[in-house]
Amino acid sequence: MMKRINKFLILNYSLLICTLCLHAQGLWTQKASLPDSARLAGVGFTIGNYGYLGLGINYNGTRSFHDFWQFNPSNNTWTRKADFPGLARYTPGFFVIGHKAFVVSGLDSNDNAVTECWVYDATINKWTQKNNFPGVGREAPVGFSIGNKGFLGTGIDESTFKCYKDIWEYDTTTDSWTKKANFGGLARGGASAYEVANKGYICFGFDTTASVTLNDIWEYDTNGDKWTQKTSCPGVALTAASGFVIGSNVYVGTGEDSSLYKSYRAFWKYNTTTDVWTKEADLPGAERADAYSFAIADSGYLGLGGYDSSTTYAAYKDFYRFYPDTLTGFTEISTPSNVMKVFPNPSNGDFTLEFTSIKGKSLVEVYNIIGEKVYSQFFTSGSLLKMGLGNQPSGTYIIKLTNSNSIFYNHIIIN
Repeated sequence: MMKRINKFLILNYSLLICTLCLHAQGLWTQKASLPDSARLAGVGFTIGNYGYLGLGINYNGTRSFHDFWQFNPSNNTWTRKADFPGLARYTPGFFVIGHKAFVVSGLDSNDNAVTECWVYDATINKWTQKNNFPGVGREAPVGFSIGNKGFLGTGIDESTFKCYKDIWEYDTTTDSWTKKANFGGLARGGASAYEVANKGYICFGFDTTASVTLNDIWEYDTNGDKWTQKTSCPGVALTAASGFVIGSNVYVGTGEDSSLYKSYRAFWKYNTTTDVWTKEADLPGAERADAYSFAIADSGYLGLGGYDSSTTYAAYKDFYRFYPDTLTGFTEISTPSNVMKVFPNPSNGDFTLEFTSIKGKSLVEVYNIIGEKVYSQFFTSGSLLKMGLGNQPSGTYIIKLTNSNSIFYNHIIIN
């Protein structure tokens, strides 16, 4: 009997390690759904420690939205904020500078392109209209910010189905727009844009002239007003993709191939330092395009959006958190006993971690056998940390300790 138990524990632990290795590309967990209508093609952004999303359209196109919502990651709740006072719209461009978000152009509920520019001040929960965008009103432009300047461009002319590649700079101090160098790639709509380390990035999209969905990425440097093509994504080409920035990495995915009317759940990481793409874990929900997304601290958030095929149409309001985990293989699942001990082990759910050489602020996380995070706690001092997982089912769990630039692992068996 003892040999059978030992074999089971070894197998169970090995399966857990392998499962976590499969989750080396990040962990998705479902969060609270938006407490309002399902929608797609609006805006999502981060200000401070909160995420915001709003605007958009329902899937059959009969209603555009002007409501705005704030997401609080600390308690997983949504709060309705001041409604957008301009025309209800979908597919606008946007960028964030400090505690203010700028929403520009897009299509109104009658599919007419507008050139309005509105700014939302999160500190006072108020919208203010600014000088109109001087370019052609358009569908699905993209925006990003560098310093106190915003940049907006590309997009589609709804009436002629012509794509643009013009880029405009917005100066917050003068409330004025200035034409900059055209985007370096093909004219397109439905692209994705991001800012990393004072450089802008535009990727993916759909070129209406060639009727092709794109997988390229371009970097913009304000020094010299110059665009440089970087390594294209090795995955499928996408338009209406969504994503966020964590550290020096751009995480982007979902979206669709417009020529195939096929939506995706796939997600990719682009490392702006190494110019390398890495496949990430797929979104666990349904395939979708035109989703809403933002990043808060070390996590990304994505949800809502819609699905479009030749036979199926849908809109969603589910919402997910993405954590870019660092697990890479068996070699990391080994911690010297003088760093982190676990006792008693096995346990009924109550156990203690003993640290003998850990100093400063650390993060303890616990994962179950399918890679879901079930516990997370920061601690700053002391050599003992008492933990309780009595509410979790029996099984083997991995304990991950992050301290400074080091990561350590151990396991606990709950009877």
